[in-house]
Amino acid sequence: MRRIAAGEDLGALLGLAVGGALFLGLRQLIGTIDMWQISAFPADLTPVASLAALVLVAVPVTAVVVTLISLRAVSIEPLGVMRSTKVRKRRLWWRVLMPLAGFGILLAAGRVGGDYGPPVYAIGAGATLTLVGLAALLPWLVEASVSRLRGGPVPWQLASRRLQLSSGTAARAVSGITVAVAGAVALQMLFGAMHDDFNRMTGADTARAKISVRADIGDAALADKMIDGFRTTKGVKRVIATVSTYAVKPGRLKKSEDLRPTTELTVGTCANLRELARIGRCEDGDTFVVHTKDKRMNSWVDEAARPGKPLDLNPISWDEPGHRHVLWTLPADARVVTARPDPGGDLHDGVYATPGAVDKSKLVDASTSAMIQVDPDTPDAEEYVRNTAARLDPFLDVRTLRAVERDQQYATVQTGLQVGALATMTLIAASMLVSMLEQLRERKRLLAVLTAFGTRRGSMAWSVLWQTAIPVAVGLALAVAGGLGLGWVMVRMIDKPVTDWWKFVPLTGAGAVLVAAVTLLSLPPLWRMMRPEGLRSE
Repeated sequence: MRRIAAGEDLGALLGLAVGGALFLGLRQLIGTIDMWQISAFPADLTPVASLAALVLVAVPVTAVVVTLISLRAVSIEPLGVMRSTKVRKRRLWWRVLMPLAGFGILLAAGRVGGDYGPPVYAIGAGATLTLVGLAALLPWLVEASVSRLRGGPVPWQLASRRLQLSSGTAARAVSGITVAVAGAVALQMLFGAMHDDFNRMTGADTARAKISVRADIGDAALADKMIDGFRTTKGVKRVIATVSTYAVKPGRLKKSEDLRPTTELTVGTCANLRELARIGRCEDGDTFVVHTKDKRMNSWVDEAARPGKPLDLNPISWDEPGHRHVLWTLPADARVVTARPDPGGDLHDGVYATPGAVDKSKLVDASTSAMIQVDPDTPDAEEYVRNTAARLDPFLDVRTLRAVERDQQYATVQTGLQVGALATMTLIAASMLVSMLEQLRERKRLLAVLTAFGTRRGSMAWSVLWQTAIPVAVGLALAVAGGLGLGWVMVRMIDKPVTDWWKFVPLTGAGAVLVAAVTLLSLPPLWRMMRPEGLRSE
């Protein structure tokens, strides 16, 4: 009989075939799904051939082995099924030993890893032992928890008594969520500790500007078109526009000078220049020499920017024969001021001039930049700015300013972990629903008898909820404790501090929501089984 039962378990091959067909079908549709701005391509869901082959072999073999082991003490005869052994109390020592051994391996691997880092196989073995140990510890915890439940309302008593008679099935159904939540919590803690390595503070002030537009090859005419075009664009609140070029010190070089002193000339209105330097009072026609905190760079700027002395605004090929000089004299009343970070977080030193001080048509090799603040209440305001930039010049460099820049690979992996954890928990919840429906079908007559004796439907529904909620609560508590411990050990291995101990909250919340959904979906079949027709037998 055991062999017959084992042969029936080979139906797992049919499940693999159906699962594979569903995977291939849904894989082609994955590119059309976009949830919370998260999407993927079908090529992103390409399984590894070796792992797929391992699953194909491991699933039926595991099903057969588990059946043979579980039926060793069972006698199946035409008159009934008998178990020839007594129900033994679950032993605790080996269940605790497994996660402790996993923690020990991880701690030892972190110490002996040295400069090459901890060995990969040790990490895999330690994490696997820990998670398997948590799954093995769950049945004992559920049994110990429900054994002390006494009294309470009728639904509570029905649920607690049912779990006291047989808690193994409920614990097995919840063990998948326990392992999934524990592993996801540990990985989230690990990636949270690695957050600073993959995120960079840019120094950009997005309250002053949201978009940066730059033309590396431009002129005064393009600058005017950019200023006028962006200011009239829908959703634009403010434009900070300047025209810049390099200027060099004319004349022969001194013997002590290896390079010709060069500085940058920036032309803009007083309002725009105030966004780049602390210029104080300003009128059209004023000029400024801008310094930063770098004394060495300040001296280099002063070598070229000498009040009352000329600057050559055509620095290209200055020393070659036939060079066309474009000289402009820096006014003697130019004040020395200090630079301030622009909305992008950068400092710009050199010479600042208002349009009345220099003719922008003299800027031979100019670059034009604009910092644009958009109205957050205007939908697609950034897209309007990009459309305007494309009309002005297709080669304009348009960038969105961000206070924090995240590594895209890190963000992709982190998002993949979150989606994978949620998908795994959803599949486990579907399995719990199937298991619960099978249990209700087995107790169909008992449910009908309880209804015949006057048990209310609401009491039965609440009893089903408590039968699921109690093991899930124990499992989630174990998952949180195990996941936090495993995460702390893994973070310790990479020599980082734990940055967030509350990573378990979203995952446990998702687990609780899935359990509530499973219970609600099981209520219609429950009410059907409570009808008087369930008392009939053949």
